[in-house]
Amino acid sequence: MSVPAPFPARLAARVARFGPLCVGIDPSPKLLAQCGLPDDAGGLYDFGRRVLEAARWELSIVKPQMAYFERHGSAGLAALERLLADCRREGVLVLLDGKRGDIDATAEAYADAFSRPGSPLACDAWTAHAWLGFGALARGVDASLVAGSGVFVVVRSSNPEGNPTQSARLDDGRRVAEALADEIAEANARHAAIGGGIGAVLGATHDESGALAERMPGAWLLAPGVGAQGATFPDVKRRFGTAAARVLPNVSRGILSRGATPAAIAEALGQLRGEAAILG
Repeated sequence: MSVPAPFPARLAARVARFGPLCVGIDPSPKLLAQCGLPDDAGGLYDFGRRVLEAARWELSIVKPQMAYFERHGSAGLAALERLLADCRREGVLVLLDGKRGDIDATAEAYADAFSRPGSPLACDAWTAHAWLGFGALARGVDASLVAGSGVFVVVRSSNPEGNPTQSARLDDGRRVAEALADEIAEANARHAAIGGGIGAVLGATHDESGALAERMPGAWLLAPGVGAQGATFPDVKRRFGTAAARVLPNVSRGILSRGATPAAIAEALGQLRGEAAILG
């Protein structure tokens, strides 16, 4: 099975065609109820299909939240696998959001699950955290990049609970988030021959996200926090500055802002894609 083109190149092509909006697929009990869908594996799959079909599959990238599928056990994961297969068939890129973080062989096992061609959970990129140290992710990151996949590492999350840890200062004076951004930049430089591929999660709710983005030249940036957490697309444009063209603003709950029918979701997605265009 051939290795696909590097993730950054595939993502850039989709963004050029459909814009930077990253659509979260978060089938929580509340959103399933809004859609009149049962809180079971079938409802999870039907929710994802409703969103994707409402967009006519004309999206650059979607971000399923694994927790909502995992809570239904093997049946939920089977529903996720079906959605991933649908997205692969239709050419929609998938950023699988499970925020994995481990060391050595187990980090490599995550890469095998999410990046190996033929894996039922194969996706285009996955999220990770570096709480055990960015270097501990190396084997998993390297394996994913070689397979043509990307990895988005949480650097500055949008939730306020992350502030004390991510803003703590190291002995050299850098904040934790700054040091992690520097490590990502160094790793991408080492992998430049295969297109880099290590992105970062930077909350759209933080004014310092733009400065952190500048420490990672060329890296794609996932920006949660638009909509329900208070950030707007103009906020993203202002906060990220010259890096705004590399930002994937994520919207999840906002896709039901106009209602839960396919027509209402299509209308909301059309509006969100139009608003996100200011970042290009």
